[in-house]
This record gives sequence, structure tokens and C-alpha cells, in this order.
Amino acid sequence: MSRSARLIVFAAGAVGLAALMAWGFAGLPDFGGYTGRYGRIVAQIAGPDRAATNTVTFTAFDVRAVDTLVEEFIVFAAAIAAVALLRHQRGEPERAEHPDDVLRPRTSPALMVVGAALAGPTTVIALNVIAHGALTPGGGFQGGVVLAATAVVIVAAGARVRLPPDEPPRFAEFIHGLGAAGFVLLGLAGLVFAGAFLNTTWAGHGTTGALLSGGAIPLLNVATGLEVAGAIIVILAEFLEQNMLVVEEPES
Repeated sequence: MSRSARLIVFAAGAVGLAALMAWGFAGLPDFGGYTGRYGRIVAQIAGPDRAATNTVTFTAFDVRAVDTLVEEFIVFAAAIAAVALLRHQRGEPERAEHPDDVLRPRTSPALMVVGAALAGPTTVIALNVIAHGALTPGGGFQGGVVLAATAVVIVAAGARVRLPPDEPPRFAEFIHGLGAAGFVLLGLAGLVFAGAFLNTTWAGHGTTGALLSGGAIPLLNVATGLEVAGAIIVILAEFLEQNMLVVEEPES
């Protein structure tokens, strides 16, 4: 296909997409306008029933907590799939096994200083986002990603990383397994103590705006944060190991 023909095809598609987007945006309600009932009901019960001021997190970890459990296990399965798909197969090059077989990204002194300075604040921000998920925007999913970013910052700043061949980092594996199991156990606690799976009222009510409020929602956020952070680190570690593979010389 010639260049002019490709431009004609692109222009026709772009015009059609622009028309569809204009049509869609024209039908949107005004900013701040909401005509649904579901959101209003959730907003009315979040405070009195759970002392939660973040209705989004209240919805995710209470009203539709089973859906959130499924989403968490999607992340869990993604980490397992990464380990399974990136494992060494027979005939593939193996990474040399030496005591000093480590990965140390090339970096600069400036990046090392900036990385060291950002690691601590990034961890604090992650813990704050997870702990205050029932009160302010955030929660376990967002905080877990930020917590995993701490490891990325440390490695990008030039940290030496030692990865045993064919093994994910055990600590990260333990963390993301603990988070997934913790979510299920908290759901079972609701079944035992409150009569329904993932019922968060068994952990108490608390004072609106206080850290210890929202029933078991903060605990579910912690479990989710651990699972997400651990799973992301496991996936990143698998990619790092692929980078550390040594291509063997073919035998002559």
C-alpha cells in the first residue's frame, strides 16, 4: 500500500473516531450531575454504617468485596503465570551460578543519591495510602503499587540484586501469598463473627475520620497492599532474571 493510500485510510478512520467521540461526549451529563440511585445510597450509608469517608473504597471492600477478592486473585494469578512462563526450559541458556552473580544496573552518582533519597519517602507514602484507604483517596491496590515502586527505585539507583537461578524472591513470594490468604481469612472472619462472608462489621465501627474506623476495611486494604506489592516485585524479579541470563557459546 502506498503512502497516500495509507494516509487516506488513516484519515477516514480518524474522522470516524472523532465523530464517535464527539457524539459520546455530547451525551455526557454536566459536571457534578448524577442521576443514579446506587451512588447516592452508598454515599448515605458509608458514614453511618462503617464510619468510612471514602465511598469508593467502601464500595470496593464492603459493598462489592467479593468482586475485589476476584480482582486481587487476578493479580495473584498474574504473578504465578509470570513465574511459570519465564521459567527456564530445557535447551535454554542458563544463568551462571557464581557467588558474585548479581545484577547491578549502570547508573550515575546523581541517580544513586536521588534513589536513596526517594526510597524512604516512597515507602512512607505507600503505607499512608494503604492505611488511610477508608478515609481518603487510595487503598490497598494503589498503595501496593507505590510500595513495589520502592524496590524499583532502589534497583534503578544501582542496588546490587542477587536472584537465585529459577527461583522468585522468596520474601516477595511470601508477602503476596500472605496478602491473598489474609484477604480470604478476613472474609471468613466476617462469616464467623458477623454471619456473612466479607462482612466488615465484625471489626467494630470506630469514629468517623479516625484511622481505626471502617470496620475491617483497613485490614482488607493492608492485605491487598501486601499482595499487590509482592506480586509486582515477583513479576519484576522474573524480568530481571531474564536480563541476567548468559547466552552460552555454541560448541564447535
